[in-house]
Amino acid sequence: ISLLHINYITSETERRLHLKLFENYNMKVRPARYWEEKVMVRVGMTLSQLVSLVNTNAWTDYRLTWNPEEYDSIDVLRIPPNKVWRPDIYLINNNDGQFDVALYVNVLVYSDGTVNWLPPAIYRSSCSIEVAYFPFDWQNCSMVFRSYTYDASEVDLQYFLDDNGKEIHEIVIDENVFTENGEWAICHKPSRKNVKEDLYEDITFYLIIERKPLFYIINIIVPCILTSVLAIFVFYLPPGAGEKMTLSISVLIALTVFMLLLADRVPETSLGIPIIVNYVMFTMILVTFSVILSVVVLNLHHRTPSTHTMPNWVRKVFIHFLPKYIGMMRPKQEEPLTKEESNDDTFIRSFNGWQPGGEYFVRKINPDLVLPWRGRCESTVQLQRLPNTDNYCLILPPNLKSAIAAVTYMAEQLKKQDVDDTMTSDWQYVALVVDRLFLWLFVIISTLGTLAMFLDASFNYTPDNPFP
Repeated sequence: ISLLHINYITSETERRLHLKLFENYNMKVRPARYWEEKVMVRVGMTLSQLVSLVNTNAWTDYRLTWNPEEYDSIDVLRIPPNKVWRPDIYLINNNDGQFDVALYVNVLVYSDGTVNWLPPAIYRSSCSIEVAYFPFDWQNCSMVFRSYTYDASEVDLQYFLDDNGKEIHEIVIDENVFTENGEWAICHKPSRKNVKEDLYEDITFYLIIERKPLFYIINIIVPCILTSVLAIFVFYLPPGAGEKMTLSISVLIALTVFMLLLADRVPETSLGIPIIVNYVMFTMILVTFSVILSVVVLNLHHRTPSTHTMPNWVRKVFIHFLPKYIGMMRPKQEEPLTKEESNDDTFIRSFNGWQPGGEYFVRKINPDLVLPWRGRCESTVQLQRLPNTDNYCLILPPNLKSAIAAVTYMAEQLKKQDVDDTMTSDWQYVALVVDRLFLWLFVIISTLGTLAMFLDASFNYTPDNPFP
């Protein structure tokens, strides 16, 4: 019962104090004893999330002072904000047109006239976005707070004080309620007071944040790098495999899908091209060239002597000169020499002087080649010695002449087929050399392009001096 009695007395005392303070109080009048006096307003900011802030305002209202000893040691009152004078301090660079705070919490009024107001708010400020190094970028999002109607001669904006009475020149992070953002990391959070030419003061809070690129590395950059590797291996696939164009077109379609996915992630601005878009476009250009060059390689691979004649410079460059520099020496064809093949060569060399026709001339004919025929062909084959020479003339009958002509024709056709096969093989080898050349060129260009772009982004550090 005594406890209830004490609470009742305290509430009654607070009611009397409230009536006394607001007896002749006008909330529309600035709390200044005379016109030239400035009302000092201390502005601070506490960050709970990257989407939620607590704007802290403090000022002194001489009309709201009392002696705590006369009112049962009451040192602080909690008063609705619409009953006291408040400085009209708002976010100037507001982006959504909502200037009010999220919740009109009570104002804390102390016995010495100090008024503290800590309303929670979600501020959406307009910031210029630099997308050149996206997703390895950092942004400077500034929030400018000033009074709409009071200039510097009426309201003096100052930094908020900490518990030790020192000015706080940065955004305070409430460790108890702060939730780390999954996309942004806070690098700097300073504040600075500015006096404009129109004598209006403002306090600017700079929130310099750096993007966490892991999401974009895993979901976009790594797949693009793997896709570019596939584009390189298009040139490692043999032209005769039949899937060269299919692989090239499939890689190009995959990159097109990546571009569509990337369009929803990149900030919409035309002031710059993000580095990730440059890389995807660079990869797409490489893949497009791989499709075009694959057509060239297939064209070379399917050439024949009946449609194309190989120029001498092509033979010198792509068959004799270039292969040794790209690790593609052509294997030599080794034909083992057996005893039977040696006898056949002797037989062929014995008839080197023969010409198709009715008479064949043999230089120093081997008698062993003629003697086995004497039993069967003695009546039809005549061997005459040419006058004044050691050569013999072999006279053949008509039926044997036609047989030799047919064999000669078949030999010529086989020889022509061998020449055609050799030329076709040369064209196919040229296609392989060109394919390998493009492979090395794409490896070098893709590696250098990737390193140049992402090494440039790695030097995009946040500035040591946070002020622009």
